[in-house]
Amino acid sequence: MTFKISKSNHSKLDKVYEKSMTELISFFGLNWKYNRPNLILVPDRKTIDLLCGEKTEDWLVGWVRGRDAYVLNHEAFGTDSSHEYSNEQYFALIKHELTHCFSGNVSKYAHIPVWLTEGISIYLSGQNKFKTKPKKLTRFIDFYQEGGKGLYSEAGFAVELLVKKHGKQKILKLLKRLKEVNSRKDFANLFKSIYGFELKYENFKIV
Repeated sequence: MTFKISKSNHSKLDKVYEKSMTELISFFGLNWKYNRPNLILVPDRKTIDLLCGEKTEDWLVGWVRGRDAYVLNHEAFGTDSSHEYSNEQYFALIKHELTHCFSGNVSKYAHIPVWLTEGISIYLSGQNKFKTKPKKLTRFIDFYQEGGKGLYSEAGFAVELLVKKHGKQKILKLLKRLKEVNSRKDFANLFKSIYGFELKYENFKIV
């Protein structure tokens, strides 16, 4: 693991990183011993903007490039983000971004529909418990290429439903076969071939 940019004491983050890696290695079935993801702590919003090459929204506090996971340093949450800080939610953020590294690795860096990659990261990081469970899922499938309103409130619960009802192997198979997908229609067909039902809201019933 590599911590960069920030010079804070990282003993707690070391433990969070190692615990997250152990749990994610178990879920994804990867033996990730070498060239593991780097956790890069970004000190402030100005640095985020420089790294992203544009003025960013204050909700953006983490992202991934390849096997580098960037998160805003917790010390800057109060001044440089719209999020309230808590240790539990910050540690979940770290695991969320590390999960994106695993999803990218398993999919061989194919395009992952936005709802799927964010849903997997939300679910595996435990962030669903910080959200209000919707009575009905009505928007997440629309987020294929880009994110937007409704994505983060639904995607984690959609993935939770898939894993708990159909097991993790199917979602891992879906990730592994994304190289076959060249369009949204291709993805819908692949989804149906793996799960045995169409990618439609009526097939995602919250209980």
